[in-house]
This record gives sequence, structure tokens and C-alpha cells, in this order.
Amino acid sequence: MSQKMIVTDKTILIDYKLVFKAIREEQGNWEKVEQELQAYFDSLATDDE
Repeated sequence: MSQKMIVTDKTILIDYKLVFKAIREEQGNWEKVEQELQAYFDSLATDDE
């Protein structure tokens, strides 16, 4: 079993294949994927508060 994403201490390590798959699923809209990843990252910060 391989891991695709590791989240620790406000750090997200993502398999590059997962990122490109997400971009393909959004028909090349990398800005949307970036926004989704940023929203996920921001949610990590609010969990600690």
C-alpha cells in the first residue's frame, strides 16, 4: 500500500502523481486545484486554534 499524502505539523507532502491527476480531473484548471489545496492547508491551521 502506498501513501499519496502525508500531513504533519502544518506540512503537506503530496505525491506529484496525485497533483497531476487532480489537475486532469479539473480539465487542466490548475488554479482550482491550487485553491483546493490551499483551502485544505488553511483548514489545518484553524484546527489548532
